[in-house]
Amino acid sequence: MANTTDDALEIGDELLAERRGGPDAKLPDDMNPVHKVIIRTVDTVSDWTGKIVCLLVVPIMLAMVYEVVSRKIFVAPTLWAFDISRMLYGMSFMLGAAYGLMRGLHIRADFLYRGLSERMQGRIDLVLYVLLFMPSMLFLLYAGYEFALKSIMQGERAGDSTWAPIVWPVKSALAAGVFLLLVQGVSEILKAWYAATRGRWPV
Repeated sequence: MANTTDDALEIGDELLAERRGGPDAKLPDDMNPVHKVIIRTVDTVSDWTGKIVCLLVVPIMLAMVYEVVSRKIFVAPTLWAFDISRMLYGMSFMLGAAYGLMRGLHIRADFLYRGLSERMQGRIDLVLYVLLFMPSMLFLLYAGYEFALKSIMQGERAGDSTWAPIVWPVKSALAAGVFLLLVQGVSEILKAWYAATRGRWPV
């Protein structure tokens, strides 16, 4: 039997991202106390948001099961099941995006990045978050707010469905999801700053 203590642990892409931990991870003692509070607060909000949003899977499953049973067994397809499932899926995708960023679950190409020093990784993340991520999120937040506000004011309904449900909840979730991503970006910037200046990730 091979001795597991002698086996080298191969860090894959998914494990590399997971090193950042979560709201319960212990932050280093030499980190700026204000940065600690911000990171802990933002990560906790993203963590709870993700846990709450994951409950949307339940009504999605119930709607799809109901539709399948109604269609296949009783030959009575519904008008609403598909719309409900796609609307809830879209809402869960957007509202859970900040949780995914906090946990490092978004797709990223780490085949070059993971070979760099942690200091260089922090510098790269810092530059990309500040120059690309944050401006993009600010633009999307503005556009999403206008998008949602217009939908609410017009009482907009889906034009591609015979059921024609109201769509402002989904469009509002888009804006809210972008806002949560923007806030989580602040936490990620502070983590990257620590790595860039200390040569190691804070969690």
